[in-house]
Amino acid sequence: MARTDDEAPASRHFERVISERQVVICVGSGGVGKTTSSAVIGLNAAISGRRVLVMTIDPARRLANSLGIEALGSEMQQIPLERFKELGLEPKGELWAMMLDMKDSFDRLVQRHAPDPKTRDAILDNRFYHYFSTSLAGTQEYAASERLHELVESGEFDLIVLDTPPTTHALDFLEAPERLVDAVSSRALQWLYKPGVLSGRSGMGIVSLGTNYVMRTLGKFTGGELLSELGVFLKTFSSLFEGFEERARGVIDLLKSSATGFVVVTAPDSLTVEEALYFYEKLDRDALHVDAFIVNRVHPRWVSEEALALPPEELGTALEAPPLPALDEALEPTALAELLLENASQFELRATQDATSIALMGDRLPKTMPILQVPYFNRDIHSLAGLNKARTALFADF
Repeated sequence: MARTDDEAPASRHFERVISERQVVICVGSGGVGKTTSSAVIGLNAAISGRRVLVMTIDPARRLANSLGIEALGSEMQQIPLERFKELGLEPKGELWAMMLDMKDSFDRLVQRHAPDPKTRDAILDNRFYHYFSTSLAGTQEYAASERLHELVESGEFDLIVLDTPPTTHALDFLEAPERLVDAVSSRALQWLYKPGVLSGRSGMGIVSLGTNYVMRTLGKFTGGELLSELGVFLKTFSSLFEGFEERARGVIDLLKSSATGFVVVTAPDSLTVEEALYFYEKLDRDALHVDAFIVNRVHPRWVSEEALALPPEELGTALEAPPLPALDEALEPTALAELLLENASQFELRATQDATSIALMGDRLPKTMPILQVPYFNRDIHSLAGLNKARTALFADF
């Protein structure tokens, strides 16, 4: 059951909080409807009049299908909201979407902060840079978080909704700025690109004159060309290190500020709920703002206990349904009723399990935390009409 700090319904409380955010970050396990939830939050804000961008770094790239477009790339594209007029809606804002390509984000970082075109090209063409920007743990996540910061600073959008990867990778995304600050300020890395800070002598670390002997010796084992390229990379890329710490701290400040809110998305099964609670505890420890939990695919109770206790032949009457016809000659109405009763019993069992998991989750969360439920749909959502159906369920109090 959803609870808030006042008497307003949970969805109204949630919408009010979202209206005060510039960034909403959806986090959670894979396969729980996180991408759909991100799109629904963005869609609702756009319908109400805000200019919204929905971004995803989910490698499954399902957001395009949900938004009714064929493909989603690193360039922003506008979603045609006029199609919602067919559903009786009058959108007042704009909805945009993009795939947050982390390699592209790092390239943009270099292009934006390199001191001159020659340095920029030397970095982008260097094979060590290609490894650094695509394979080194945390670099892509950092570039993605800085891209988010860049878009917020531009003021182009009223709201940016970010759909993160599954839980473990989302933690990488959130922790990447802190790790980069630690790395750039570490003594080991500073020795590589500015040893004078540590020794009191000028030089360029591994590419300084004092290390030529080491370079020649290592070159016998690795090849002089490879070490030369490493030296060029360190010399050119070090020109960006000075600004990394300042920009990374800007990202950290954004994530912790009142402009940013987090939404934990989960399914109602016990294992997924445990992971969602773990994520909440992590966010809470880091002093990040968690605005709500969204529980997707909740089995509702649509058959009363009294109906389930009835004989099969009376089930149709109890459900206010027409008499059950035979599907074929081999299946009599009574047999069909028995099958439907078994199905209803199984559905009721799932509904009970879901309600129990949600109740236990509520017991472990603050009393003021909204827990919003989206019911189980009989098919996946891959269209704007489907998104509106989920939006209506999530913001049912409007």
